[in-house]
Amino acid sequence: MNDELRNILWIKFKDGDNNALSKLYMEFAHELYSYGLKIAKDENLAKDCIQEVFIQLIEKRKSLLITSRIHIYLFKSLRNKILEELRTKNRKQDINTQLSENGNEQEVHPEQLMIDSEEKESIRNKIGLFIAKLPIRQKEIICLKYTEGFNYDEIAELLNIDKASARTLLYRSLKTIKEQLSNNVPC
Repeated sequence: MNDELRNILWIKFKDGDNNALSKLYMEFAHELYSYGLKIAKDENLAKDCIQEVFIQLIEKRKSLLITSRIHIYLFKSLRNKILEELRTKNRKQDINTQLSENGNEQEVHPEQLMIDSEEKESIRNKIGLFIAKLPIRQKEIICLKYTEGFNYDEIAELLNIDKASARTLLYRSLKTIKEQLSNNVPC
């Protein structure tokens, strides 16, 4: 679905068309779920927070000012909702600990070993472990850029930083991983 169609659906939703909201939900639910799991590592929390975001849309329908870049608004709302839930329910003593646990464990499947060479698998595992050791913001920016496909403007808006800071943060994240790989740091 292109941005123009998304914007049309958004306008229809704001005018009271719940069918338009259903279409927007279908458009974004999978991406939001994937992103929610990256933040919370809890399927139920991710699902609940996505539902809460859409419920809040209905409740605030008339007062919503956003007219474009709906995906940024939804991702930012989900991120804020999940972080709020993590704080409120005290699921972990420290949100940083919760976020740092994302992606630490990678299962090695025999099928994957048959497809990839052992060397490629080893590098992939090392990268995953190096990413898991990064600070939260660096892991998050890698996820947004390479998993979710956001551009720097979108990342900057979502993380409440400027575009230059987003570029710098991603550069530093990748540089750290590259240095660890080139130094062959044991995981």
